[in-house]
Amino acid sequence: MDLKNLNLKYALVNIGYMLLFSGSIGFAFNYLSHVGFATGTIGTVMSVVSLAGVFLGPVAGDIVDRSAKITQKLFIIASMVLCAMAGGILLVLPAGSFVILPVVVIAFVCASIGMPMLNGMAFAYERFGGTINYGLCRGLGSAAYAVGSNLVGQLWAGLGTTTLPLVVVVGSLFTAGMTMLMPSVPREAQGAKGVANKKPEESISILQFFGRYRALVAVIGALVLLYFCHNVVNTYMGALLGTFIDGAAVESTQGTALFIQAMVELPTMFGFALLLKRLSVEKILAAAAVFYSLKHVLVLVACNMGSVALFYAAMVLQMLSFAAITPGIVYFANKHVAGADQNKGQAVFATANTVGGLLASFVGGWMFELIGVMPGLTVGVVASCAGTLLMLWGLRK
Repeated sequence: MDLKNLNLKYALVNIGYMLLFSGSIGFAFNYLSHVGFATGTIGTVMSVVSLAGVFLGPVAGDIVDRSAKITQKLFIIASMVLCAMAGGILLVLPAGSFVILPVVVIAFVCASIGMPMLNGMAFAYERFGGTINYGLCRGLGSAAYAVGSNLVGQLWAGLGTTTLPLVVVVGSLFTAGMTMLMPSVPREAQGAKGVANKKPEESISILQFFGRYRALVAVIGALVLLYFCHNVVNTYMGALLGTFIDGAAVESTQGTALFIQAMVELPTMFGFALLLKRLSVEKILAAAAVFYSLKHVLVLVACNMGSVALFYAAMVLQMLSFAAITPGIVYFANKHVAGADQNKGQAVFATANTVGGLLASFVGGWMFELIGVMPGLTVGVVASCAGTLLMLWGLRK
């Protein structure tokens, strides 16, 4: 197996994935609203995408864990080809066609369902002497997301709604092509830990997974609560800023805040491998959870005080919270989940973010409408603090 330039190849796949995300899911609302769909319909579509991810992610991981023929690499390539085909269909469908909705669901689900496989792939090469700096490669993906979001925004001014399908097609095909460059890993190495002669472990079902790894359920629940508040803040940032900023300054401030978040992630992700040499992944996750809740508390205080500077300061804490949890939880799953269940495990942990986003979309929106923006944000912050306490307790288990 050729392990030359392994980090470069893996980084290119991450870059392709995040470019795809920046132009698809990142601009989903813009696209669907401009082609004639109401806000309620768009919310339903994105909820279906999230629900599909919740159920299909672990199922896909289970299939790869059990299959003798379907590998991580093959699954990613297949999902990207299907995503590109869906993007091509969107290019020719007329605005307002209800066929757009199921095609968008297919495209977005295919765009996201392979990410847990990519996370698991980072560790599959270790058995044969390969080493991937996951934090560095994932950090380059975050940089690609920031650049891609800005690029898509610029292209939108000239191409309009055609931008999203084009980015889906190009991003999917680029990701598939870069995945093809990755060395093929023998089936028995996909997650199995130990020496090359070790007999492969037997994979278990998804229900058995939660029974076998009961001690990890608290950590998964903590992630859901933390991601819930994270998504409430990011999804409804315009509404939060609108409580103390007027007019177009809201969008300007929001853009700056999102840019700060994306940029400060890079040092932590780039240096995550070095951080692991000094601290255990459990200690990193514990500290990241504390800083996550501190960030959310600062957002609440900034909105109450009407302070843009304090709001920006809260965004800087992304460096010590989200940026540490994202690679940390991948290493944590690799450490605590048996080799034969690796793809399932990565998918289950990745689903925590999806569930948090789904709850934020539904519950957060209704909270803001029924009890107001600041009381709704307060509920989110309380959930975040509860998530941190649950994380600390779960990690001790």
